[in-house]
Amino acid sequence: MAAVQKVLIVSFALCCLFSVVYCEEDASDSTLSEARTFGHHFLKRISFAVVPAAFVVGMITTLLAALTVVSIKGLGVGVILLILALGQIVGRTFPHVHAAAQYSAPVPVVVSHPAPAPAPLWVEKDW
Repeated sequence: MAAVQKVLIVSFALCCLFSVVYCEEDASDSTLSEARTFGHHFLKRISFAVVPAAFVVGMITTLLAALTVVSIKGLGVGVILLILALGQIVGRTFPHVHAAAQYSAPVPVVVSHPAPAPAPLWVEKDW
């Protein structure tokens, strides 16, 4: 196991050494008048990328806002159902408290006469 680690370390060191030597050769040969990273071409490329990036950010923001509204709505319904369930549990556990005897109105007296008997219905057939 130690031999494998030694081989890996030596190969990594050689790769680093070769890359440093190659980079020094490239840097001495180039004659750049301006930097490649933040020059004119970079600004032109970034200006083309700003509009699609802003569109994507706007869409993501809109979708997250809609998701937030739907989630808060669901949370509100859940909280209301929880409060109703807790009220039902509390109502079932504690005994009912009856109010004191309330004043009751007297029962109204209704006098009605029986309705007259209906007249008989005679059906005559003419055949």
